[in-house]
Amino acid sequence: MSNIQARDTLARIEEYQVETVPDADIIVNANETNWDMTPELRLELNSRLAEHLFNRYPSMHGEDLCAAIAAKLGFDPELVAIGNGSSELLEKACYAFGGPGRKIACPTPSFSMYQTYAILADSEPVLFPLTADGFVDPDTVIDFAREQQPALLIICNPNNPTGNYNRREGMEKIIRGVDCPVIMDEAYLEFAVEEGDPRELSTMDLVKEVDNLLVLRTFSKAYGLANLRIGYGIGSAAVMKVLKKVLLPYTVNGFSIMAAELLFSKPDVLKERVDMVVSGRRYLREHLEAMGFRVLPSATNFLLALPAGKVLDKLADGAGARDLPSAEKAKAAGSYLFHELLKKRVLIRDFSQNNRLPGGLRISVGTAEENPKIIGAIKEIVQ
Repeated sequence: MSNIQARDTLARIEEYQVETVPDADIIVNANETNWDMTPELRLELNSRLAEHLFNRYPSMHGEDLCAAIAAKLGFDPELVAIGNGSSELLEKACYAFGGPGRKIACPTPSFSMYQTYAILADSEPVLFPLTADGFVDPDTVIDFAREQQPALLIICNPNNPTGNYNRREGMEKIIRGVDCPVIMDEAYLEFAVEEGDPRELSTMDLVKEVDNLLVLRTFSKAYGLANLRIGYGIGSAAVMKVLKKVLLPYTVNGFSIMAAELLFSKPDVLKERVDMVVSGRRYLREHLEAMGFRVLPSATNFLLALPAGKVLDKLADGAGARDLPSAEKAKAAGSYLFHELLKKRVLIRDFSQNNRLPGGLRISVGTAEENPKIIGAIKEIVQ
């Protein structure tokens, strides 16, 4: 029998898993956009596809798309990179700046893959806590970085899974107040329109002023291209010089690049999608809070809801957990609601066992037809 041995660090990684229900009627667990391309966009993409050369490699690093992004946002194309989702750029940044004996700092609770990418880069993930409502405290992060001396610092803004937007002034204070490269993961920033103009909310313009910043965006969320896995990053010259050494050639396929170019050229389509998400977000918040849930502030295409008050008691009774300590009671209540919704063929994301978010459930914004059904299903369970 072969003696198969993996790298020791892999033993520290838990496989990334997302609940799947193939026959679910409503799927709002993965922060996807729940409406696909319009027929008009499909026709335009099909016309481009007719001339697409499938026998040739795509551009090595998506140079045309990078140029289009740079031109629209006002950057040198050399400061732009695309990846197989913004997650690939995160992973590559951990490879580029991490390594044995180095630390990579990331928030908690936040996107779990930050820790995974750090471990894959043979680095030590060190976690700085967010506030009780999921916000980043700039002074806490700066002090944490001075103490831990990470080789890379990652911040998710707006944060996943809590949904909140952290003010730009605070993020700039962190970027200018630490010595290491900073990744600002802005995958959901397009949805932050209730906070102001996303262009002014972003730290992206600081790329021209500092040498330690990489800002990441994705086409998976607001642009609705999750199936095609494509994202982009804009970084300072010093950061991009290092990052581009680890980016593999031809990593993004030609069809994904073509679709991203099309969607990026349609600001009206983007605005319409964002407006629908914001409207749905308001609807879900209003009804969840009316039922008694605690809903964290959100500038994303999802909400994080936690059972509270009578809702908590009702769900805990259903779970047989009324007399448990408060945190365990909340965890049992959230898990109960998650599984009861599954029975109704509604799939949300279960964060109920997270010690920082006991009982928490993340609900992506659905379509105008789906959102009332989600609320109706929850009402049937809690009332």
